[in-house]
Amino acid sequence: MQIKDVKCYVLKGETETRSERCADRGSMAFVPPGISGLFTHDQGFGAGAPDGFEFTGDSPEQKYRLVIRLVTDGDLDAYGEYATGFDARDLEWQGKMFLARYAHMLIGVDAFDREYIWQRFWMAQRFMYTGRGLIDTVDRMLWDLASRSARLPIYKLLGACRENVPAYCNVGGRTIDDLVAHAVTRVNEEGFIGCKDHSYRGVKANGEMAVKLREALGDDIMLFHDPVESYTYEEAVKVGRIMEQCGYRWIEEPLQDYDILGLQKLCATLDLPVLTLEWIGAIGGQPYNTAPYLAMRAADIVRQRGIGITGQVKQAQLAEGFGVEVHGGDPHVILAIGNDPVFEAFMGLQPRPEEEDLDCRGTLVVENGAMSIAWSDRPAPEPDWDEMARSAITVI
Repeated sequence: MQIKDVKCYVLKGETETRSERCADRGSMAFVPPGISGLFTHDQGFGAGAPDGFEFTGDSPEQKYRLVIRLVTDGDLDAYGEYATGFDARDLEWQGKMFLARYAHMLIGVDAFDREYIWQRFWMAQRFMYTGRGLIDTVDRMLWDLASRSARLPIYKLLGACRENVPAYCNVGGRTIDDLVAHAVTRVNEEGFIGCKDHSYRGVKANGEMAVKLREALGDDIMLFHDPVESYTYEEAVKVGRIMEQCGYRWIEEPLQDYDILGLQKLCATLDLPVLTLEWIGAIGGQPYNTAPYLAMRAADIVRQRGIGITGQVKQAQLAEGFGVEVHGGDPHVILAIGNDPVFEAFMGLQPRPEEEDLDCRGTLVVENGAMSIAWSDRPAPEPDWDEMARSAITVI
């Protein structure tokens, strides 16, 4: 199925009233008690909304979206949303940029040669400074095309390993008691097998939190701690020892990812597994940044940050070769591998759709303490490209 052309459609989206508020993002402050010199997000230790600027538009404004279409010589095309914004003219030029800079590297290529395209665009990150977004979008478009062509969800195309995995939720609160109450409610009422905090309260308070969570939830609930790079090595050891006693599953991102020697020492010191590589992976270096951390034993569990479906499979298999788990991948990748043990249900419960609403792409389901993908062999609905062209602001 050869790619014959690339088209860009600037389309009307929803209307939205613009708003920018200081309070929405919080602020950065010293990690309590303020001795280490490290900064963290103040909402992670219950700070109130900071005073600052606030702007709200007078009325709803029209939004636009840019859709990229890879036209093939077959019955189906690859497509995906590339960008959104309030300025149709700006999106038009983003489409022109895509055509001018990248279309020639896609036209004439078999749309099923995903590895060839992934490798080509991987190196384009370096020479064309594309960032990870380009390769991620194009790779997912091509996997989606393969799914629709085969009438199978992506995890089946990858070679499914399982049909569901346990799911845990995220919890938080202004105070430790609020956080514990939130955890009890979500686990008991929504059926999750565990919960993860994002608490940046420092060693003493987070140690108290760990004890209270275990007492409130009992021994059978999985607990995860994510302080988001808010400890020094010495602090991570102290809080890690408490969490070992409380039966935590892992500590996530305790030190900055760049501190590879500190992470190496921490992994050797704690019995509690150390999960890392979330931030350094998010800026474009995965799957390959994983290798030196594993070789130096500076990660017990690897945060899944591979670029695209293709990159995530590479990262998972690289970790598997070291006997190491990954965590946080695309649901399709999670179900296709054996070393991503639990699903972080940051989106909350996702009920299973009615059977008539399912198609070959599959739909994410989170219920009864597990994640799965519900699907049927029904073909996915395809865009009416002629109608899209007629309704578009512009077609490039």
